[in-house]
Amino acid sequence: MNVDQMIERISKNIGCNMETLQSKMDVVLSEYKGTWLDAGKTDEECQVNALRIAGRQIKSEGEKLKRSGATLYEGMYVSVPRFKDWAELAYKKAATTLSSGNATVIEALIEEGNVTLFEDNNDGTYTKKYNPSLYQRVAFETGMEESEVQSLPKGTYDAGNGLHFHLIWDKTNMTFPSGDNNFKYGAPRPLSEKDRTCYFLGRKANTNDEVSLLSFRFNGALAEEQPPTFVTGTVAMRPARAGNVAYGKAGVSSFNRDDSLQSVFTDAPDQMIAGLEAFKTLEGGFQDIEAYVGTLDDKQRWDALAAVICEVVHIDPRDNGGFIITTGDLDIMSTAGTVDIYVPHTQSSLVDFSVGSTLMVVGSPYVSRDDEGKLAVTGWWCAESLAAPAASQEDGEGGWD
Repeated sequence: MNVDQMIERISKNIGCNMETLQSKMDVVLSEYKGTWLDAGKTDEECQVNALRIAGRQIKSEGEKLKRSGATLYEGMYVSVPRFKDWAELAYKKAATTLSSGNATVIEALIEEGNVTLFEDNNDGTYTKKYNPSLYQRVAFETGMEESEVQSLPKGTYDAGNGLHFHLIWDKTNMTFPSGDNNFKYGAPRPLSEKDRTCYFLGRKANTNDEVSLLSFRFNGALAEEQPPTFVTGTVAMRPARAGNVAYGKAGVSSFNRDDSLQSVFTDAPDQMIAGLEAFKTLEGGFQDIEAYVGTLDDKQRWDALAAVICEVVHIDPRDNGGFIITTGDLDIMSTAGTVDIYVPHTQSSLVDFSVGSTLMVVGSPYVSRDDEGKLAVTGWWCAESLAAPAASQEDGEGGWD
């Protein structure tokens, strides 16, 4: 039985199409073939290994999806910004205030239920200053009490000068709207609250729904995962009541590349982005950023996303793997600065082009303190590669290459 026959049989056994299985097999091969060849495996043995692993992965993912109650989406990410850690930002801001040593300000923060403070007594004990109503989890009232504790609780933040503290997670709502007790009320806020909101262009898998722009939201460890942009695949999510929003779920919301899904899209990525209201295509390149940002109000600047067609001027390998791709305007007369793309090591295989290639980059436009237009890149796609081209798609296959 040859590999093609095995693909056909296994795809029927696990309930997926042959293209999906082949695509998963290619991903496995790209990651492990070198290791297997070094271990003495033949090309054919590598293909069989990859096919077996791909089939098991697809079957396992399908079983997880059924148990999770999540919904499978197909398409591609078009904007993946850096995650934000809202708790870390809040703690750093509070630490700056506390370390100033202004006793009046510090007492007000405690009395108003914003922080619980621990002062080092330099004898192995700490003086705890807190709001008593929040400590007792009763209706909030302004106030402060003190007590001595023998050790610092876990998860306190060091503000320096012998001061440690917790931020209060919620001082307002004793219950959730459902009537259940609010576990956040009076409790210490975690030191980390990672959050990442991405744009995904796609639809529910295995449907004929129209492709649309969806907002996928991740928190915690899921927010640390950085999927590639403009690479087709599937991801399981929990849809919200709002049809264009979905939430990640631990253990199931991992992106699985599937190049066969390129056929879902009839246009190339630059044309699709140009047709989306959420993105502004800057025809003049990076040199148009300053003028464009000047047309936005404060709220619009926070949410704005722009797209630029640009040229690769340099590619540098990173010490920890991956690349830094430096891009610039196509217009030789442009005086705009360059824009860097940071490619993680998990996406190194996508950098299969050379200097002089044409990319589309998307991101958040802003003006620096030096009054220079900048772009915080949240996605990219190689529109024209100067590297050796991959085998072209067969007529009628659809999608882009």
